[in-house]
Amino acid sequence: MTSYVVMAPPEFESLNGDPEITGRMQFVPDKFSPLAFLFSIPWILFHRMWLVLLGYLAVTLVIEIAALSLGGAAMGIAAFAIAILFGFEAQALRCWSLERKGWQMVGVAEGNGKEEAEIRFFANRMNKEQTPTPRDQQTKQPATNQIIPRIGSEQVVGLTLGPETRQ
Repeated sequence: MTSYVVMAPPEFESLNGDPEITGRMQFVPDKFSPLAFLFSIPWILFHRMWLVLLGYLAVTLVIEIAALSLGGAAMGIAAFAIAILFGFEAQALRCWSLERKGWQMVGVAEGNGKEEAEIRFFANRMNKEQTPTPRDQQTKQPATNQIIPRIGSEQVVGLTLGPETRQ
């Protein structure tokens, strides 16, 4: 099963909104991208990731120049290493580019394919919006059987009881 990061367009407010907006949601797979590995620059251009393209070209140029000075098979190894690394990080860079454009991450979905992930995501979200929550779950009172560390009358939240005094 593949995990998908669900990205919503900037004008997205809720699932009860415009179906055209929910239809524009992007389900970005969290996995290795073979197309980004094989065809890096066309893949970047297709997804309109201009800053990523500039960074990719700059990093590739620097590494290829360094490999050229070593000579031999270093140039091929460097090109293969860049392609492998980009194949693994391409989808994360795609999410980053969408966030820079104002898109927001609204959730994560799992499925054997994109269609199954979409069905699971929207069904799960609709069930959450339709199911009323009990009154005591809304107040979020701590359970009585929890151990709450205390020193004197202060409740311990982290490793220190107050603001950091060391410099």
